Amino acid sequence: MGCNLRDLASPTAIEMRDLAGERIAVDAFLTAYQFITSLRARGDGKDGTYLRDSSGRPVSHLMGFLDRSSALIEAGIDPVFIFDGRPHELKSDTLAGRKERREDARQKWEAAIEAEDWQAADKLGAQVVSYTREMVQETQQLLDLLGIAWIEAPMEAEGAASVWCRLGQVSGVASQDWDVLLYGGPVMIRNLTSHGTRRFGRSVTAERIVLDELLESHGITHEQLVDLGIMVGTDFHPGIRGIGPKTGLKLIKEHGTIEAICEAKEKELPERLDEIRELFLNHPIQGDLPPSGMVDEEALRGFLIDEREFSERRVTRALDRMKAAGRMRQKGQSTLFDF
Repeated sequence: MGCNLRDLASPTAIEMRDLAGERIAVDAFLTAYQFITSLRARGDGKDGTYLRDSSGRPVSHLMGFLDRSSALIEAGIDPVFIFDGRPHELKSDTLAGRKERREDARQKWEAAIEAEDWQAADKLGAQVVSYTREMVQETQQLLDLLGIAWIEAPMEAEGAASVWCRLGQVSGVASQDWDVLLYGGPVMIRNLTSHGTRRFGRSVTAERIVLDELLESHGITHEQLVDLGIMVGTDFHPGIRGIGPKTGLKLIKEHGTIEAICEAKEKELPERLDEIRELFLNHPIQGDLPPSGMVDEEALRGFLIDEREFSERRVTRALDRMKAAGRMRQKGQSTLFDF
């Protein structure tokens, strides 16, 4: 999840209608994990993991993307989902740590299933689910059938999305990952795909964070924010021990750079510092974002209802939203793909 900059931000609560008419880049992987950790088989006799069809194939991701993406479009938002590409090797320690924690949870989860401790299985189920390559491909197929744009980033989804936002191809980056600000995303939107749901008994509201406002409020530059983030800890470096966001802000305002801070505080300089800075300041992208399209209703129904056993009601609800937004192709209507 990158660097936690919550203590430095002053988010503004927004409604979906505030983003009507705008194109928003959405971090696909974090959105997928939101779905597969919340839409799970729960209760006595349930393993606490994915909802599945009769063949045992997970459908939680498809249910989530169908419902929330169609809701975004109904609200007048044009989402483009950004998928992670190949991770930089500097992220290997972070990924190894995640894998180790998941394996530890899996062992406990298997023991809970064996003991028929369904409460423990439910709690651990959210920790053992993963967004597999097959599930990624199914999601992309679903988005294609819905006419919703998606693209695979060369590296980090939130990094590429932030660059596209700086270039004006999208109005904001929807992600829970605060690294969007380190990557220079001008506008970050949190809780977009969970807006209106309930969490811990409270309604979730989307929030907007504007990078320039954050920098101005603290009197620092984007480059200094990147240095602050590296000190606190990111996916590419564990950070400098004893430095959190507030301490880091005080030090960066006093000394200006990591090098000066490490010299003044007799701290060891982070290894490969220039490479890490470059990943945040000049993250790679490849080409422009693809255009949005129209729903292929027949193929969508075949995929979800015939193949994956979705209810007619669930699919029709999503189609009604797409129709209301003018995203349903009329019979005989040509598309760009016909020429």
